[in-house]
Amino acid sequence: MAFLSPGMITTMDQAKKHRTYALWILIIVYIFNFIDRQIVNILQEDIKHDLGLNDTQLGMMTGLAFAVVYCTAGIPVARLADSTSRKGVMVVSLAIWSAFTALCGLANPIHIGAFTISAFVVLLVTRMGVGLGEAGGSPPAHAMISDLYEKEKRGRALALYSAGLYAGTLLGYYLGGWLSEALNWRQAFFVVGIPGVIFAIIAWTTVKEPVRGLSGSAPSTDKPKFLTSFAKLWSIKAFPYYAIATGAGTFITYGLGNWMPSFMPRTYGVVDPEVVTGTVKYIGMWSMPELQAAVGMCKAEVINGVRTLAQDCYEMNKTEIGLFYGTCSGVGGMIGTIAGGYLADRLGAKDRRWFLWVPMWGKFLGAPLFIAALLAPTVELSLLLYFPGITLAAMYLGPALAITHHLVPASMRAMSSAVLFFILNILGLGTGPFVVGLLSDWIGSNADSLSAAHSFLGDSVEEVKQMSLKWAMIIAVILMTPLSLLWHIGAMKLPKGNLTDDGDAMQEALTEGDPKGEAITAGPKP
Repeated sequence: MAFLSPGMITTMDQAKKHRTYALWILIIVYIFNFIDRQIVNILQEDIKHDLGLNDTQLGMMTGLAFAVVYCTAGIPVARLADSTSRKGVMVVSLAIWSAFTALCGLANPIHIGAFTISAFVVLLVTRMGVGLGEAGGSPPAHAMISDLYEKEKRGRALALYSAGLYAGTLLGYYLGGWLSEALNWRQAFFVVGIPGVIFAIIAWTTVKEPVRGLSGSAPSTDKPKFLTSFAKLWSIKAFPYYAIATGAGTFITYGLGNWMPSFMPRTYGVVDPEVVTGTVKYIGMWSMPELQAAVGMCKAEVINGVRTLAQDCYEMNKTEIGLFYGTCSGVGGMIGTIAGGYLADRLGAKDRRWFLWVPMWGKFLGAPLFIAALLAPTVELSLLLYFPGITLAAMYLGPALAITHHLVPASMRAMSSAVLFFILNILGLGTGPFVVGLLSDWIGSNADSLSAAHSFLGDSVEEVKQMSLKWAMIIAVILMTPLSLLWHIGAMKLPKGNLTDDGDAMQEALTEGDPKGEAITAGPKP
């Protein structure tokens, strides 16, 4: 695959000159990854009504089906990246997932004789195709970044790359909301999918790939087999604990994030009469005579009458949902991801266990803010609380990737990322949105009995049905947050001291005992 490729980086001097450009190209690729992954969330209410789906089917489409293919394909694709051109694997994957994103817009029933494949199944298959392509995006990029940056700067570099997740989320919601209003959900998939195919060519022809192990003690030429790589990684004492903790955390962020575009219009679709006058200028409704008359009423009349009037003249549209939630989630997530990498690098320079303590505290502090956001009486307050919640919760990915790459040899970095992503995406992306959708449908279908037994769920059966998604999301946060303790348990399995580049020696020490010969007892308690 040398055609039009600019060559390899063989020295750290070359890496220092090229790595900033390479990192930004990799970030843009990751942004495309999450634009194509997240746009379906802002479009899902339109898709639901157009194709006649329920919340369980939406959760399967946005989470489970995508994640199963994404995670299953991630392991062999990472093995391919560890043994061939990492850049080549990444750009081909970008072209594949972008093409399948565009094909999502063609989801229509297929008739084969007397047999009919529903539009939902067609859409499910195309989303699985997106997952197949995206499986080859991050692991090769993680491995390249770890070779371009020294261990002291690796956490920040990986965190900056990981911030592309939230930049893509932000743009996905912006573009999806605007395109669904300006065009329709089918055309929106076309518009966001095609540019990725073009950018794959730019990435291939301008980015130089570093030799493996460049930033370590010596370039690595070892290419261990898949089972060997997996066994070595899993044998690290700390890894199973923080890998499962990562999955539990992403269960919350995906379980909430994928459903927030539906939660907002279902919960706050009708403007609260108390905030109409404060937001009416922004949404350009002063020209409506009906609303002007309502605002001129006395306080009691406003409280009693504007809710019904607002329902007739205004409901949250996709553009506003994309703007408000996209900004909140995207900006907050980027800040948290970058801050998490920076804090882990600073604190972990003296004690590597901070690479796991930083994510733990972020998850614990973010959870109550998520619950408060879901219980907030207005959309403004909900987003105001959600912003610091996602900022804190997003502090996990850079540190988790960095410590994983510190613990393995250079020849296993892509594979180690794939294994970590397999676990966090099966638990998080795969089950999070699906379980929330399943719970929402269950609460809605049992609204009669639940309303009678638990009055706090709603004042009426209809209100319980309307709020079923909200309660499903709250349950997800409550159930998964205690598993953040696994970050601390994993940290206690790491030896004291600063970082080392020798992954094989570190792994041997971790599997055979404390390399310093002393028990690990210090550290903050959650």
